[in-house]
Amino acid sequence: MANKPISCIILAGGKSSRMNGIDKGLLEYKGQRLVEHAIISVSSQVDDIIISANRNIEEYAGFGHRVISDDSRHFDGPLAGISSAVPYSRHDWIFIIPCDMPLLPASLVATLAQHTKDSKLVAISNDNHLQLVFLMHRSLRDSIKLYLSKGGHTVMRWLDSVDHRTVILDDVDYFYNINTPDQI
Repeated sequence: MANKPISCIILAGGKSSRMNGIDKGLLEYKGQRLVEHAIISVSSQVDDIIISANRNIEEYAGFGHRVISDDSRHFDGPLAGISSAVPYSRHDWIFIIPCDMPLLPASLVATLAQHTKDSKLVAISNDNHLQLVFLMHRSLRDSIKLYLSKGGHTVMRWLDSVDHRTVILDDVDYFYNINTPDQI
């Protein structure tokens, strides 16, 4: 599995309510925009990158990757972004990451890919919390669509509803998540 092509969906389509509505993926952190950090961290690990964004589409397209918006314009959360972008992925296996974790390691896809033999989803637990970083098979899109159609929106509850493997990674710094202006 580790040598097979893998797509990546970078989630940058939220309202950024904790950032006072500023498009989080376009904020600068250590001289680069957050979405650039995400692109750099995955570009050596995957050969297909999709940015899930609902605003500033032209600006995101300027990074040289396909930009897909949610099917709905209601900012229905990360699962809506994933569901909308999966059909555009070139590969069956898709690495999902948020745009606001600028310190993800360059070996993460290979680490997760080692655990895909018996599962269609491999999630990461860090500091006893599941992270919004996982490797999934595209066939799980139907499960996401069903969950959304029943009013569900929480990624972690959806993860709990599907069979998955969890990989525990103890380095908290990798999953540093920028959510507020103070953290920038």
